[in-house]
This record gives sequence, C-alpha cells and structure tokens, in this order.
Amino acid sequence: MEINTDNAIIKFSAKGKPFPYDKIFYETLNKYILEYKNARIDKLTDKDVSICLARIIRKMEVNDVPVQQFFKEELDSWSNLSNYQRVMNLVELMAKDIFGCFDKNMDNPDGSFRRIDRLYCVNNDGDRDYIVCNSTEKQGMFKKVPSMHTMYFRELMDRNKRGVLPKSKEDEKKLKRLENRQ
Repeated sequence: MEINTDNAIIKFSAKGKPFPYDKIFYETLNKYILEYKNARIDKLTDKDVSICLARIIRKMEVNDVPVQQFFKEELDSWSNLSNYQRVMNLVELMAKDIFGCFDKNMDNPDGSFRRIDRLYCVNNDGDRDYIVCNSTEKQGMFKKVPSMHTMYFRELMDRNKRGVLPKSKEDEKKLKRLENRQ
C-alpha cells in the first residue's frame, strides 16, 4: 500500500494546522475497508466501522508482529471502553506512527521530521502488504530522486528485513536506552 503524498492532507499540512490522521489512515487502507461492505468508511454506522476496522487490525502487523500483540498493554488499559472506542484509539495510535512523519506539528526541534522504529503491514495469509511511501522530488530540470520520506520508509523496510526493528515494547525500550548511551 502506498501512501498518497499528493493527498491534500499531506500536501497542505502546516505547523499549527490539525492533521487528520484518521482520514489519511482510511484512504491508505481503503481497499481493505471496501472488502467489508463495498462502501467508504464515512457511509458505515459506528458498529460497522468498528467491525470493519477490527477485521483489518486483526490482519495488521507492526515489525512483523501482530498489532494486537505489540500493543497489548494499551489494549488492556482500554478494557473499560466500548469496542468502537478501543478500535478508534488503536487506529489513532497506529496512524500517528505511520503518518507522523508528514505532520509538521510533530517535526523535531532541528526541523527534521518525526521518525519511529515501526513498520506496518497487512498480512494476507503470509503475503505482507507494507504501508510505504514512494514519492519523488524534482532535482534539476528532468531528474527525479526519492524524497526524504521515501528514503525513511526504505530504511525501515531494510531494517525490518535484517530483523533489527523492535518486536515488542520491551525491545523498543532497550533500543532507546542503547541510543541514549551513545
């Protein structure tokens, strides 16, 4: 699945403007949403939205680990919420991970975009459909080169293939401690 960087949400994002993570998440996963009832998500009831997204989430992986396993702590902490609210909270959490690099409000103080060590995909019985960016930028008159975001997603893919992305929250904490020591 490719992130549509020509989407107005990404193209016209600016510091101080709210970034609608849910909309870009739904657009990116639209083919899986349409499999449920052959309708856009805004045409579904809250119950159908919850069921549809839950089905997709069950197939999703982060760093080749099931999303529900990776975010077990968060899901357990939301046990008092309705299924709809739990699903929406998880969607928001994942969307901020995936699309945070495009949100100007999340940029680092040095001006660089937000980077994380999480790569998401939908696992269709072993065939992983990764969420990636393949945008290009003009360089010179005729040449196009991969954008910084494309390079970031390629780096994530490479690190995932080598098996160095964290497979749990504990791995993530250990990795952060190691980075802070250096």
